[in-house]
Parts: sequence; structure tokens; C-alpha cells
Amino acid sequence: MRQKIVFFSVMLIILFSCETKRQQNEIPIAEVGERKLYLSEIKDYLQNLSSEDSLTILTDYLHRWAKNQAVLLHAEKNLSEEEKNIDKEIDDYRTSLLIHKHEQAYIRSKMDTAVRHSEIEQFYKDNPDNFQLTGMLVKVLYIKVSNDFKNLEKIRYLYRSNREKDIDELEQISINGAEAYSVFHNEWMSLDQVTAPLPGTTDSYENRAIRMRTIEDSDDKYTYFIKINDISMKGSVAPFEHVRDNIKNIILNRRKNNMIRQMENAVFNDAMNRNEIKIKRLN
Repeated sequence: MRQKIVFFSVMLIILFSCETKRQQNEIPIAEVGERKLYLSEIKDYLQNLSSEDSLTILTDYLHRWAKNQAVLLHAEKNLSEEEKNIDKEIDDYRTSLLIHKHEQAYIRSKMDTAVRHSEIEQFYKDNPDNFQLTGMLVKVLYIKVSNDFKNLEKIRYLYRSNREKDIDELEQISINGAEAYSVFHNEWMSLDQVTAPLPGTTDSYENRAIRMRTIEDSDDKYTYFIKINDISMKGSVAPFEHVRDNIKNIILNRRKNNMIRQMENAVFNDAMNRNEIKIKRLN
């Protein structure tokens, strides 16, 4: 281990004594064919390595570099000259990457990310067809208990009740002995999500949710109790609070796209006015 640390330390001394540009007498640390890798070329990578495992990490890096170079050599031998001509793809990628980076920087510096509540509400009212539910949403009380739970019958009675006294008692019993106890009074959830652990079918639970507003089912280990406190039917418009954050993101995305279009048009028109753009008419 000491030899490894000493070897790595020597490598670091060589590295940081070099100038940024590779010196002519520098010895490569890896070679594949005519391709060579020099220690000074991975200076930034090595600067963050300081642990005892640094040599292992560096060795892994060298092996990955060598593998990539070997595969690249193999590709160059087997591809035709036409297939190897990727200048256009590289130029297209560079163009797209630079434009994307410029757009992101422009948006960060210029865009107002505040969205008024009234703006979100108006969008919701103006676009009801965008928020049609494909499944039932519910607000529920959810309890899961083992089948041998001593207060099973008590829970069976209490979870249906709306009396404050019964609700408090149910909470105490469930907190102290239930496998799971959750109250989603203010959170809309899909019925499929709520009933996923239960053994029955979605259709049967939908029918019980609509007709009785309660669901009870059991498997070989657990009994599940679900009380439906509120329901939003499949095919109806989703509740506002359920889609509010999504609407905010839609508004921000539209705002961003509009800003980018305006910026692009302004840059284009400015270049046209400066006669920096020349487009030949095609007949």
C-alpha cells in the first residue's frame, strides 16, 4: 500500500510541476496505437483526488480511456470514409448546444418566474378540456391493520363515523397499533394509487367508492379500511388544487417559449437591419 501511495505522490509531483502545456519530454501514462495520454492532460481530474484510493481511481480512469480509444480505433478501421465524415453532425450539435446554452442564460437573467394566483385560476377556467380526469380522484382515510389486531372490530365501527369523539378514538387506536394510518383530507389521490396494496380489482373498488363511500378488504395478512371523504369522478374536470402546480408550470413554459421567440426575432431583425444576413431569392 505504501508503494502505491508513494507512486501516486510522485505522479502528482510530476503533474503539478508541469506547465499547462505539455512539455516535449513528458512521458505518456497510457497508449493505444498512436494515441497517447499524458498526466498533464488530466490535471483537473486529479486535483480532486486525495484519498488512499486515489491510485485505484486513476487506474480505473486509464482503463476506461484505453477501452474507449481501442473501440474508436476499431470503429475507424471498419467504417467507410463516408460514414466517418461526421463534420456536419458535429457542427449541428455544436450549433444546437450553443443556442441552448444561450437561451438558458437569457431566460435565467430575464424571465419573471412569479405567477399570480389569478392567472392560474383564469387558465383553469379557460381550458377545462385540458384537465379531464382519466381516473377517479379521492380524498381518503386509509388504515391497514394485521388480521389478528385486537381492536379490529372497533376500527370497523369507528372508521365509518363522522362524530368527532369517534374520529379521535380511531386516531388513537390506529396510531398505537395499525400498520398504516393516513388521513388525506386535503390531498387528492388517484383511487388506483390508494387501493394498489389491496387484493381486489379496480372496478370493484370504484363501485364501492361511489355507492358506499367506504372500502374494506383483506388478504391473508392484513385488513384494509378506506373511507372516501371526497370524490372527483372519472371524466370530470380535475379539482383546481390538484392541477394548480401543473398549470403554473404550463404558464412558465409558455412564457419561456414566448421570450425565446421574441429574442430570436429581435436578433434576426437586428442582423437584417445591419445587412449581416443575405438570402438569395430562389426562382
